[in-house]
Amino acid sequence: MADYTTDVFISGAGPVGLVLAYQLTRLGLSVHIIDAADKSSPNFPMYGRACTLYPRTLEILDQFDLYDDMTQIGFIGKQSFTYADGKRTQGRGWEALLNPSGQAHFQHVLNIRLKYSEDIFRAKLAEMGVQIHAPTKLLRYELDASARDDYQVYAHCQSMLGEPTTVKAKYIVGCDGGGSTVRKLAGIPFIGERKMDHWVRIDGLVKTNLPEARLGLGTFESKTHGHVLWVSLDHSATRVGYVLSEELFEKYGTNMSAADAAVEAAKAVAPFELEFSEIHWHTVYGIQQHVAERFQERERILIAGDAAHTHSSGSAQGMNTGMHDVNSLAWRLAGVLKGWYKSEVLANYSDERQATATQLINNDKLISTLIGRKIPESMKGRTEDPMVLLDEVLGAQRDFTNGLGISYPPNLVNDVDCSDPLISTIPGHHFADTEIYRNGDTRNAIRLHEVTKYNGKFHILVFAGVAAHTRSALRSLRAAVDRQAPRFQHAVDFLTIIAGTGRAFEEHLGVPQFGKAYWDIDLGAHTCYGVDTESGAMAVLRPDGLLGHVASLDGFDRVVSYLERLIVPRETKAATNGHATGKELGDVFIENENNLAMPEEDGSESKEAGVVVQ
Repeated sequence: MADYTTDVFISGAGPVGLVLAYQLTRLGLSVHIIDAADKSSPNFPMYGRACTLYPRTLEILDQFDLYDDMTQIGFIGKQSFTYADGKRTQGRGWEALLNPSGQAHFQHVLNIRLKYSEDIFRAKLAEMGVQIHAPTKLLRYELDASARDDYQVYAHCQSMLGEPTTVKAKYIVGCDGGGSTVRKLAGIPFIGERKMDHWVRIDGLVKTNLPEARLGLGTFESKTHGHVLWVSLDHSATRVGYVLSEELFEKYGTNMSAADAAVEAAKAVAPFELEFSEIHWHTVYGIQQHVAERFQERERILIAGDAAHTHSSGSAQGMNTGMHDVNSLAWRLAGVLKGWYKSEVLANYSDERQATATQLINNDKLISTLIGRKIPESMKGRTEDPMVLLDEVLGAQRDFTNGLGISYPPNLVNDVDCSDPLISTIPGHHFADTEIYRNGDTRNAIRLHEVTKYNGKFHILVFAGVAAHTRSALRSLRAAVDRQAPRFQHAVDFLTIIAGTGRAFEEHLGVPQFGKAYWDIDLGAHTCYGVDTESGAMAVLRPDGLLGHVASLDGFDRVVSYLERLIVPRETKAATNGHATGKELGDVFIENENNLAMPEEDGSESKEAGVVVQ
């Protein structure tokens, strides 16, 4: 008999496990999360680890309603500096990673040490009544595919006091780091290598004559310490990171003291002076570059974060990549468990994220080698200084590194072949943020991402264009939506964006709007996505904010075909408030397809939706 029963068992309460637990709880699931270490204990040592979060990660955290809490503590980095041989250089180092191309609301990075990020995540879970079971180890687990109640996972755990517990769950997710017990027990190969290189990171309060000490991000191109990292951190602290050369590693080894780490940090940033008045944390670590062969096993076993991929911190990708994993996994797992999405949608998580992680590892092999002032095999024959080549690589990978350029190929959820080429974004790519306006409030713009929050649903954006040109198409779309949308209403939200401005949405369009409506006063939103204002378009956003499908205003049948392969439809009754024609104003119509009448579990109809008669 199990001690606990839950929807999802999560092994590992690092940033990925914590945020996954948080999001799954917000999406209506129950979770049981454990960790071998109790990092909430006042006796747990200070730790720094992951600290720099890029623009796309900040978008994700904003969608998760975590961004504001993190910015209360973190340091906003908008500028960078680079010194080579004591002289300031332009266009090098972090400059290649800042200033994201394309339309991004967050034009900065956020520097916040992992200890403080995890404090926030734990507090959020506590607010929702989720307990973190720590210190507790996962010993083993087994799957029972014949379980009638769908709780196929039996996880056997042990507290640090030796007390055994059993957790019965529908799914198990390993967020338990590079040495993942979940991954090992699943038999998933972890492909890669452990390099002989070692790096140092040291955090603390510093005294320095460096003019740009609190600018945000910096680098020093050192002949003895490689590509040296400088980061302005939370709580007025600073991080310095450098390469431990073979000579220095022979001298210090992995047991290098904090005092020795501070001495070498001062040498790394010469000719500037550097003294640590307080040392909060330091580490010496070897570089491992591995990626799991797959991120899902036997349907019920999943992995994410460092359990799925490990790499150097050369381009600060660890926690950023982990948040992308959560963004991709949470909606799929919650949707499948709630009966919204087909199992193939969850399997697609492994396909997409494993390929991206593989690309990340390949990028990291170049970056980490160049940081150590060595030439990678793929660049043999190049005669430039390794620091020059590093800037070339960082520049080429900029949008992948900051997350805005991460994209996925045509597949189940990225319908390239059947999409109409009516907007400038390709399915599978990031859908940029833009500004729109509420009715009657034309002075204060709001962001598209603010009204397409991460709720586990697809968002169908109806770009209505100029209504005088699109009214006929909108009339046909209104009828098609009223007829076909109710089957998918549990997993879809609508939103209408109208070119220009007016006083009443329905009156302006000639038909009821689709979901909530907003004005595109200066046509900025239509222009941002390349939508013709005379013809309009529909864009179907995946729940994780990427574009999934594009159709013309008279192409809702194509949208339905796309949704049918992803969503488990629900049968609906032919009720009077379920199939209004919406031909003209004055007809009976559905007030808001985000609240269509749906059968409840007992077969009765929801009372949330009503009929409005004009």
